[in-house]
Amino acid sequence: MLHDFSSPAAIPRPIASSPLADREPCPNRIIEDIGGAFAMGAVGGGIFHSVKGAWTAPKDAKFRGALSSLKARAPVLGGNFAVWGGCFASFDCTLTAIRKKEDPWNAILSGFATGGVLAARAGPRAAGQSAVIGGVLLALIEGLGIMITKYTAPAMPGPDDYAAQGVVDPTAPPTMGGLGSFKPSAPPAEVSDGDRGILGPADDSDTFGSSGTFSTSLEGEEESSGSGGGGWWPFGGSK
Repeated sequence: MLHDFSSPAAIPRPIASSPLADREPCPNRIIEDIGGAFAMGAVGGGIFHSVKGAWTAPKDAKFRGALSSLKARAPVLGGNFAVWGGCFASFDCTLTAIRKKEDPWNAILSGFATGGVLAARAGPRAAGQSAVIGGVLLALIEGLGIMITKYTAPAMPGPDDYAAQGVVDPTAPPTMGGLGSFKPSAPPAEVSDGDRGILGPADDSDTFGSSGTFSTSLEGEEESSGSGGGGWWPFGGSK
């Protein structure tokens, strides 16, 4: 049975794309992550420090205190986020080129390396602690992303779903007749002597015996020439 994909309902739903497959390729990913991290830090830091500035400012200068705190601290926090995002994307692209594949382990190892590099000026102990924190944080983020993708992705339709929609299941094995449905016939049964007597004697004309003789036209010409006198002369007699 052939699959009919002429109607939209007959086309199976595609598998949900993975977040790893939707990312920009390297090295464009580094620029994208730097810009996204800066925007996230600037916007988030701006909101946080504006609220903090308004809270600590005098009653008659709430707006001025919020604006001054926003201008002083939001760009700094955005720059810190951009540095972190640039280091993380650089390590991610490096691990992707070395390991030749995209998986959550690249992000976890990149977070570990980024945390250690950014805290390297504080000493080996602080760098190790920051590296562990970065790796654990990225592991939690990647695990949460996998869980969300797993539970929000649409399930693939099964045979019952295709049957309910009246659509042919494209994953079903083919049922159209062909070489797969060919069944060899049973060999003819041998005739016993008793049955042969009932059926009658076998006809010699139906069998190919070795006693039959076959002659060709060349042999007939040789016989006729021999009867006429022999020799190779075709008109009879000797030359």
